[in-house]
Amino acid sequence: MEKMDIKQYQDQITLGTNLNSNLFSDLAEKLIKEISRNSRGETNKTTQLRKFYDELVMWADKVGEDKDSFKKAEPFIQMIRAKAAYAKGRKYIDYNFYSILDDLIRKIKDPLSLQHAKLFFEAMLGYKKALEK
Repeated sequence: MEKMDIKQYQDQITLGTNLNSNLFSDLAEKLIKEISRNSRGETNKTTQLRKFYDELVMWADKVGEDKDSFKKAEPFIQMIRAKAAYAKGRKYIDYNFYSILDDLIRKIKDPLSLQHAKLFFEAMLGYKKALEK
């Protein structure tokens, strides 16, 4: 499986008060196109990606805008990175998707950035579904 140069994209993923104006549109579309183009076989299927998205949605719903709730949930949100590493090891997701997801979760620092991460992931899934048609 070929590793693409995703660093250029990761640097553009900004969350919270410093939100990239193209995060949910152009950037999400470019990223999922690159990931989809380079994935093979059983990796990066929509159902697998949805598992990570669903967990992110669950935490975003639990936390809402409450900073105290976020502090309590933060270790579990960061645990998504370990789950992604496991999925990569099992070849359910490839390195490229893993790297983007890992970076995205690392950038979650408060309730607002959690909400933005969820929306970014939602946008990527929407573009992925459009590519499958």
